[in-house]
Amino acid sequence: MHSTRMNHTPLAIIASIIVCMTSCGQGGPEQPAVVPKKTAPLKEHVVSPLAQLMRDMTAFADSTRSRLMRGEELLPYPAHFKDMVTLESTPGMVDHRTYDPFAFSYLHQLDSLYKVVPAQRKQAFDELVQYCFACHGQVCPGPLVRINKLRMPA
Repeated sequence: MHSTRMNHTPLAIIASIIVCMTSCGQGGPEQPAVVPKKTAPLKEHVVSPLAQLMRDMTAFADSTRSRLMRGEELLPYPAHFKDMVTLESTPGMVDHRTYDPFAFSYLHQLDSLYKVVPAQRKQAFDELVQYCFACHGQVCPGPLVRINKLRMPA
C-alpha cells in the first residue's frame, strides 16, 4: 500500500520553498538594520629609535652569520650600536635597571667578536646572539624566535 504522503513529498518541499521565498521579508517582524560598529582611527605606528636600532642589529647579525659561514671577513665595526644605551625606546618597554646590564654585556661581546682570532669568531658570534636572547627573555620576548635562528648551526 502506497501512502499518498510519499507521492506528494517532493511537491510539498517545492511548495514550502516557494512560500518561504515569497513571504520572506514581507509582513513578518521587522529585522533590525545592521549598523556597522565605529572604530577609532588607528594611531600611525611609529618605530622608536631603539627599536629601529634593534632592527639594524638583526640585519647586522644576519649578515655576520652568513659571512662567518662562508669564511669571510667581518663587516666594519658597527660603532653606532653603542647608542643602544641612550636611544629612546618604545614607551613602557624598557626598564633600564634590567636592560642596561644586558646592553653593556652585548657591547662587550661585540668588541670581543672583533678582537678574537678568526678561528674563534663563530663561537664569539654565538655568545653575542646569546646576549640578545638573554636580554629579550627578560625585557621584550617578541623577537626570541627570530633571535634563536641567528645561532650558528651545530
